[in-house]
Amino acid sequence: MADDIRRAICDRVNSLLVGGRRIKVLEAGCGSASHVTFMADVYAVGIDISKEQLEKNAVVQEKIIGDIQECPLPKEEFDAVVCWMVLEHLSRPKDALLNLFGSIKPRGLLILAIPNLLSFKGVVTKMTPFWFHELFYRFMRYKSHPFPTYLRVAIVPKRLTRFAEENGFSVVFCRLLEGDVAKRLRSRFWIVETVFSVLNSFTRVISLGKSQSLLLDNCFMILRKGGEIS
Repeated sequence: MADDIRRAICDRVNSLLVGGRRIKVLEAGCGSASHVTFMADVYAVGIDISKEQLEKNAVVQEKIIGDIQECPLPKEEFDAVVCWMVLEHLSRPKDALLNLFGSIKPRGLLILAIPNLLSFKGVVTKMTPFWFHELFYRFMRYKSHPFPTYLRVAIVPKRLTRFAEENGFSVVFCRLLEGDVAKRLRSRFWIVETVFSVLNSFTRVISLGKSQSLLLDNCFMILRKGGEIS
């Protein structure tokens, strides 16, 4: 799933940025990795609160240590901003979004990956303490470590869409998918698969089929500054 969605996002982004021989990109909360491949010649700026993680990033040419919720960013400077699985870790995601919105050129792009709060994984993540997240990572034998997570209601996909539109952005790509973590958990434990299936079917029935699947725990969006694009 991860490779497929990244490929779809990269294809859409590059089709929208066609004609730009050299572009300036901001990797917001980039850590040590980048997630979008651009066809154009890229000058990449990375901003992250962790100096240690930022130092490991070999992709960006310019590095800023700072919090995207409050660090002043240059106005209308970037052709594209990538913010990948970052907003859920912020206590003030709207402040971060406004900061990023202002840094994007007219017709520029904001590429977002966020967890979907309105899912099994989203609800469990929101309702459980951080020590539980750490325990889960150890139980699943992940090599990485979790970060504290707020998962504010403001980044629920529909709310985020409205907020973006109120600030002059249009949604040109949006896809909800089940992440690899939930898939792996369901495949390993039949009881989890059973509970998820029963609850998912129940919510579909009581909503008369109007609710989305609660298995769709990740959301991927591309926002464009300015008018709508077909």
